[in-house]
Amino acid sequence: MYISKIYVILICFTALYSYQKEESIKNSFSYYMNNSNENLGIIEQNDNNIFLAPLLSAVLPGAGQIYNKDYKRGYFYLSLEILSWLYRKNYLSKNENYERQYKNFANQHWSFEKWIKDYCLFANSSHPIHSTMINNETGFFYPWDDSHHISFYLNNELYQTNSSSGNDWFRNTYLDECNDAYNNNIQCDTEYFSDAEVLKDHHFYEGLGKYELFFAGWDDTHECEELGNSDDCSFIVTNGSKNNAFTANKLYYQYELRSKANDKSDIAENALTLIFVNHAVSMFDAFISNVIKNNNQNFNYYSSPLYDSSIKLRGINFSILW
Repeated sequence: MYISKIYVILICFTALYSYQKEESIKNSFSYYMNNSNENLGIIEQNDNNIFLAPLLSAVLPGAGQIYNKDYKRGYFYLSLEILSWLYRKNYLSKNENYERQYKNFANQHWSFEKWIKDYCLFANSSHPIHSTMINNETGFFYPWDDSHHISFYLNNELYQTNSSSGNDWFRNTYLDECNDAYNNNIQCDTEYFSDAEVLKDHHFYEGLGKYELFFAGWDDTHECEELGNSDDCSFIVTNGSKNNAFTANKLYYQYELRSKANDKSDIAENALTLIFVNHAVSMFDAFISNVIKNNNQNFNYYSSPLYDSSIKLRGINFSILW
C-alpha cells in the first residue's frame, strides 16, 4: 500500500480562527473530513461524470459531494458556506455601526471653522504639541506645505488646502485673511471660510485620526494650563519612534471607534477568504473523489486540517492510498 499526500496551503486563512466561537467549526472540520469514509474502506466504482461534481462544488460547496452521494462531506461544506456568509454579514453590520458612530462623533467634535481659526496657534514653539508639526526641511508645516489636504467647496468651487497641484489659491487667500495670525502665532479671526463645505469622504475621516494636519479642528485642543484638567487638553503619544498629537476626543475617535470599525472589517474580509477557500477545497475534493471512484484499482483517500503552533488553520492535507 502506498500513500501519496497533497497539501493545499491557505496563505490568507488566519485571523478568522482567532476567536473562541470558531473552535467548534475547526473541530467539526477535522471530524468530518477524517471520518467521512470510515476506516478508509474501499470505495465502489461510480459512473458519475467526474467533471460535473467539481463544477457543482465550485458554484455551491457541498453540491458536488452530494452528487457523489458523499452526504456527510457535502452537508459539511454546505454548512460551512452558510455559516461563513452569516458570520461575514454579522461583522459587516458591526463595522457599519462603528463607522456611523465615528462619523457622527467627528461631525460633532471637529470643525473646519475651528481648524481655520486655531491652526497658527501650534506654530508657537512653546505649545505642547508643536514638535509633532515640524518638518525637518521647512520647519513648522502649514496646510499648503503638507502632502495631505482638506478638500472643500466654497462658492460652488472645489478647493484643496495644499499646493501640491500647483494651485496656491488657499495659501494666498489664507495669508490675506489671517496675516496677523500667521505672523504672530495667534488665532485667525475671519469669516471668509464660514460658508465652506468640507468634502467628508473616506480619506477625510481617516486623516482626522492619523495626521497632525487635521489636529487644530478638534474641539478640545487646549493647553492643560488653560483648564487645569489633564484629561481635556493637547498631549503627545509616542508610537515607536514617531510622536503624534492627541486630545481626549481624537484619542477616542481613533483608538475606540475607528480602530473597532477596522477590526470588524478585517474579520469580515477573513470570512470572505474562508468562503473562497471553501469553494476551492470542495471543488478539489469532489474531483479527487470522483477520480478515485471511477478507477478500477483499490484507491481511497482521507483529508485533515493543518494547524500552526497557534492553532490557526493553515492548510488541508489530502492523502491518497493505494
